[in-house]
Amino acid sequence: MDKISYRHLPRFDHLESKTIEEACSLLSEYKGRAKVIAGGTDLLPAMRNQEVTPAYIINVRSIPNLDYIHYTDAEGLKIGALATLYDIESSPIIREKFAMVADAASKIGTPQVRNMGTIGGNLCNAAPSADTAPPLIGLEAKAKINGPNGERVIALEEFFIGPGENALQADEILTEIQIPNPPPHTRGVYLKLPARTMVDLAVVGVAVVVTLDDKERSIVDAKIVLGAVAPTPVRARQAEDIIKSKAISRELIEKAAEAAAGEAKPISDLRGSASYRKKMVNTLTKRAIRQVTALA
Repeated sequence: MDKISYRHLPRFDHLESKTIEEACSLLSEYKGRAKVIAGGTDLLPAMRNQEVTPAYIINVRSIPNLDYIHYTDAEGLKIGALATLYDIESSPIIREKFAMVADAASKIGTPQVRNMGTIGGNLCNAAPSADTAPPLIGLEAKAKINGPNGERVIALEEFFIGPGENALQADEILTEIQIPNPPPHTRGVYLKLPARTMVDLAVVGVAVVVTLDDKERSIVDAKIVLGAVAPTPVRARQAEDIIKSKAISRELIEKAAEAAAGEAKPISDLRGSASYRKKMVNTLTKRAIRQVTALA
């Protein structure tokens, strides 16, 4: 395993935690002045740029048995927060049962980043452009959170509060992502428009998950989740309602894509203007629905 490099960083005290309980205790002791680190692919660049300057770094990479990927027919998929993005990208069971999650992980950064970066870190960073968030929300994933008062489980959709803000209390850590088994005839896809190359942050990300009827002619249920076009990953609920319980048609897909673009609330930045992002939401939503319904 590669070592985390702390060169060229502001001064801080490094603490290493061997258990979840110890990590939470340290966070409680240094409340508001500590940051958790695992892979460091998000935190270290932010520290080098003086965006965050914690007095203490709590390294949780050595906590045992928190990098697992477990699957059962009864409970679905459970991913430990320390599982790396490469673990997820290359996992046979994820590629078979939840391919859009593996695909999203494969679109993050370089191979070096994916070997170091963890699923927990990607989510806890709470970037609006986080690639794993839209597909996980589309699959109705939940987040298991541990703290001094025990554990709690919340819908991942509720985990994101704002840019860089998540639902963790100052003395809590994310420990597991839970993904239930989807109903039969469910398909999903995540499409990403990067700034220049696939290793760049998403300018727009769109995840579409649909459940089709037995004959695969009508959409029984749908989730459309947008990334990088609002302060947090956001469900395009109006677009979902347009295609739910409807027979698949090109006209219906056009209406849903237009509605999704209307629900996006992007900003203009160096990676793209707000108007461009809205247009790309329309384009990617249309493309994603066509892919999952085989209406290419």
